[in-house]
Amino acid sequence: MSDSSNSFWQALPALKERQRRTGLLAALVLGLAVLVLVDGLQALMRAGSYHLDIVAGQGTMLSGPIGIDKPRDSDLLVSVTPEGAPLSFRLDGFFASYWFGNGMWRGEVVAEQGATPGTYTLSVRVRGTPASATQRYEITVWSDAASQRQGAYSLTVSLLGFNPFWLSGILACIGIVPGLLMSFLMMGTVFLISQVRGYAGFSEVFRTAPQKDGSLLLWCPGSKKEGPAEGALCEVVDADGQPLGRARLEKKAATCMELRLAAGELPEDEVPESCYVRLSAPRN
Repeated sequence: MSDSSNSFWQALPALKERQRRTGLLAALVLGLAVLVLVDGLQALMRAGSYHLDIVAGQGTMLSGPIGIDKPRDSDLLVSVTPEGAPLSFRLDGFFASYWFGNGMWRGEVVAEQGATPGTYTLSVRVRGTPASATQRYEITVWSDAASQRQGAYSLTVSLLGFNPFWLSGILACIGIVPGLLMSFLMMGTVFLISQVRGYAGFSEVFRTAPQKDGSLLLWCPGSKKEGPAEGALCEVVDADGQPLGRARLEKKAATCMELRLAAGELPEDEVPESCYVRLSAPRN
């Protein structure tokens, strides 16, 4: 075999093993990303879209629809239950929705320093609208960040302290990188195979079928106009470049060739995981 052919046989097993490992790594990381995403979704469903968590002494922004034209600050009626709850609301102003252009209000709800931990209800209603249009927010006040983390519905938050949606996105990006590397490695394999076909004249077998008479049918890429003629004997080698026998070319199609390896040609009658057929003489 030529030096190009030898280098191919030496590089191919290691390249395929890298493909397998990077593919497995990508699958594991992407699977973990899905699990973290599911964890975040179930936590969101359990808490509800109108649930907020605040640490005592801190605040958070919230917003909602206003539903009237040219609103004034006095049009927004805010109340907290139970009475005397350690929460305060500060209206930040009105703005147009980014998506549909509807009127929206925006404000900040703050938990007093040293506020008693518990769950409170913040009600927001626009003057002149029915009581059924009241927007109610369930606000849980925590004494500190550690207690908020321990009481989180999300396992990701309680164990790691990370937002599950952010972590899922990061893991997805990390998982995609090995996948892309695997794709590049596959492209490298195709390149090496094309080099082998060009210099050593080999074509990779993509399908095998044992027959009742003990022979083995092989299919490999090829051309009806190129390569040996039907009836010719072609050398078959394994993934390490070791000869397995000689197969007779039975049929040629536009994109593939069908060959038959006679009974007794294979050592111990074992079908190799991957093998190659020499379709032309090696070139220097």
